[in-house]
Amino acid sequence: SLPCGPGLIVEKRSMQRLIVAAGFFSRLSTCRGVSQAPFLSGLGELGGVIGRSGFEVAKRAAVDQRWEHSLPVETYLEAAGLLNRQGSGSESSPSPVLLDVRAPCEYAKGHIPGAISLPLFSDAERAEVGTLYKREGHDVAVKRGLKLVDRKWPSLLEAVPQLSEGDDVLVYCFRGGMRSGGMAWLLSQAPLRVRTLAGGYKSYRNWALRQWEEDRPLVVLGGKTGSGKTDVLLAMRDELGAQVLDLEGEANHRGSIFGSLGRPPQPTNEHYENHLALQWAKFSADCPVFIEDESHAVGSCGVPPGLWGRMRSAEVTSILMEVPHAARIDRLVGEYGVYPPERLAACVEGLKKRLGGERVGELVEALERSPPALELVADQLLEHYYDGMYTHQAKSRGGHKTTVTCDSGDALMNAQLVLERSAELLGMPSTP
Repeated sequence: SLPCGPGLIVEKRSMQRLIVAAGFFSRLSTCRGVSQAPFLSGLGELGGVIGRSGFEVAKRAAVDQRWEHSLPVETYLEAAGLLNRQGSGSESSPSPVLLDVRAPCEYAKGHIPGAISLPLFSDAERAEVGTLYKREGHDVAVKRGLKLVDRKWPSLLEAVPQLSEGDDVLVYCFRGGMRSGGMAWLLSQAPLRVRTLAGGYKSYRNWALRQWEEDRPLVVLGGKTGSGKTDVLLAMRDELGAQVLDLEGEANHRGSIFGSLGRPPQPTNEHYENHLALQWAKFSADCPVFIEDESHAVGSCGVPPGLWGRMRSAEVTSILMEVPHAARIDRLVGEYGVYPPERLAACVEGLKKRLGGERVGELVEALERSPPALELVADQLLEHYYDGMYTHQAKSRGGHKTTVTCDSGDALMNAQLVLERSAELLGMPSTP
């Protein structure tokens, strides 16, 4: 049963007849974005069913009592369809709408993957209420918050994704308090099936940071620049079903001086950690997780310290790909030769401190030729920058190392070689 306010149709069947008769009953239809604002069509007239009396009921309830339909973090993530373990096969019913009612600045810093931003307060309003809480106490801050929401509740309903009576909605705020509770009471008047996150986003962050304590067999895939490590990992995941944690994909960066070319903006470090932790939690402990050998940062995104420690531990297994030099050049030219020479030159300019102005000038001149001497530039960068850096970094890496000789740059073929070697070394299946 769902709570309904006085003056509303309490009987569910009667409510449905009312909504259908008025032409308000429409199915869920929304684009749920992760890092950009989605298009939200609104509850429309279904929101009108709530009315002023429904809002007043929700407002009083939010002040007087906590929303009781609150879930612990893992149950909440499972309800959102975010924590189906790899190989569980639980992909049945559509996922509920996931609403983040924190301020826009909080959402931008980091949020639960898949959540839609529906802020109860603007950034300025949040700051105002927070200041009142510090200076004048809880009651004054709550009174001001209610007054702010009182002005905007109809527009809040219009911004909710299009829903039907009885649909599932998951809501969270920062601590699982009045913001998410108030929105839950309000949406329940529609009525919708609303559940909140116990402890709010803060509990999710604590959960995310704890995930690196969960043990998984880890295989670090190494190899010199141009070996095609990323493509091999993607082939292992997409074609062969292996468990892969894609550090570069989640960071929107290739991890080199050209790494940002053609990629969307990088996420915040907090949001990067959120995505990686959720992936790690879904992996099975019965077979290895494969990960690319990276430095402590991928562009501006730092690898979580707990994961970084695992990657550099004495127990980790490292498989190093040896790919012919010519194949590496071909791959680099294929990946980066599609970009305008002036953009490539701007990236190369960033190496002046490492390579010296004279050598960088020669590389820029080669890029300015018609056609650009891409093979020459790739060869020089491998010889004078990337290979030396790789050799230096490899000396400091511990763990059990083995080499896989790859005769070509074929990603799928090399992926099969890596999986076979992994199974030999670990004595366990390489895929779930």
